[in-house]
Amino acid sequence: MRLGPARPSMTTDAAAVVVLGAGLTGATAALELARNGVGVTLIEQDACAMNRASLRNEGKIHLGFVFVHDRSLATAELMLAGALSFRSILARLAGPSIETLAQSRPFVYLVAHDSLLRADEIERRFRAIEALYRARIRELSNGDYLGLRPETLFSRIPTGAIDGRLRGEQFLAAFDTAEVAIDTQELAEVVRAAIAAEPRIRLLAGRNVESVERCGEGFRVHGSSTAGSWRIGARQIVNATWENRFKIDRTVGMEHKPGWLHRLKYRVIARVPASLHGAPSATMIVGRYGDVVIRPDGTAYFSWYPAGLQGWTDALAPPASWNLPCRGEVPEDERRSIAAALLGAIERWYPGAAQSDVELVDAGAIVAYGSSDVDDPASGLHDRTRVGVTSSAGYHSVDPGKLTTAPLFGVRAAQAVLAAMVAV
Repeated sequence: MRLGPARPSMTTDAAAVVVLGAGLTGATAALELARNGVGVTLIEQDACAMNRASLRNEGKIHLGFVFVHDRSLATAELMLAGALSFRSILARLAGPSIETLAQSRPFVYLVAHDSLLRADEIERRFRAIEALYRARIRELSNGDYLGLRPETLFSRIPTGAIDGRLRGEQFLAAFDTAEVAIDTQELAEVVRAAIAAEPRIRLLAGRNVESVERCGEGFRVHGSSTAGSWRIGARQIVNATWENRFKIDRTVGMEHKPGWLHRLKYRVIARVPASLHGAPSATMIVGRYGDVVIRPDGTAYFSWYPAGLQGWTDALAPPASWNLPCRGEVPEDERRSIAAALLGAIERWYPGAAQSDVELVDAGAIVAYGSSDVDDPASGLHDRTRVGVTSSAGYHSVDPGKLTTAPLFGVRAAQAVLAAMVAV
C-alpha cells in the first residue's frame, strides 16, 4: 500500500506558561500573567481571540437573579462576586476603553405563568440577593457594578404598569432590575486589542489542542492545524478551553467528577423595528424560556430556549459538528429556520420581534453540571457553583461558569501560576 506524504510537524520553542483557549477567561489569565512580567503563549483554535462562547451570548453581567431557583443563594453570591469585580479587572488589564462598552438597560424580569417559582417566592429570594449585595458592596472599597453602586437592585412592577410593548397578560409578575448587558462584540474588540498590544503575550491562533503530557518538570502540548501537527513545551499550563476542557484535562491525568452536560444554544442578532427602540430588555423566569436584549444602536439579542437548544450531550466533549455554529458559520437554510422559529416564539410575548431584520444567527456551547433540563426543579443546572480553578503540579484547569465570572477566575488561574512559580 502506498502512503501519502506525511503531514509536517512544527515544534515551537518552550514557553514559561501556555494558556489554552483565548476566550475571556484565557485572555484575562494571559493578561494578568503578562502584567506580572511573565511571558505567555496563548493558543486558540479559532482565527482570533474571543470568537466563541465569550462572544456569542447575551452579554448580561449577572447579579444572581436568573439563578433564583438555587435556594442556597450560593450561585447568586458567586455571580455577585464576579459582577462587582468585572469592570475593575478588565479596566486594569484591558484599559479604560472597557468603560465605554454599550450597555442595555433597563432589564426587566418576567415571571411566566408556568414558572417553577411563584412571584412572591421570587420576590423573597430577590430580597435575599439584594441583602447579599449590600453586605458585599460595603466590604469592597473599589467594588462596583460596571461603574455604579446602586442603592437597590430591583423593584416589583405593578401588573398594570408593565411596559406596553410587552404583553403583560402573559406574565404573573414583573420586576425592574439594575442588571445590565454589555455588547460582547465590543468587549471582544477591546480584549483582542489588549492582547495584541502586550509584548509578553504570543497568540498562536488556528491551532487545535489534542493532548497535554507531563515531561520532567514541565509539559508538552500536542495539537494540529491546517499546516500540520505541532507541539510546544511549557513549565506551566492553564487550560481555559471551555467545551474541550474535560477532554484535555484527561490527557494529562486530571479527572473530574461526572455529571457534566454540554448544550448548544443558538442566538439571533437582529435590527428591531423603530417601535422597539429604547424598549426594555427582558428575561423570562423560571424555566425553559429566553431573553431579549435591546441594544442602544437598535439591534437586539434574541434567545428562546425551546427553539434555540439544538444540541445536548454528556460526552467528554461535544461533537465536531458544533464547531461551525460556535464560530459563526451557519448554513443559510438553517439560519432562516432557526431565526423564524425563535423570533416567532418571542413575538407571542414581545410583539415586534418577528418584524426584526435578522443580521446574524450563531451558537454558543454551554458547559454545566446537570442531567435534566431547567424545567425540572431538581435539575443541577440551577446551581452554577461547581466552577473555579483546579490545580495539580503546574497544571491549572479553569471553569469560569459564566461570562460574569470569567475575569474573576481568569485572574485566579493566573494567581495559581504565580504562586507555583514562587514555590519552586
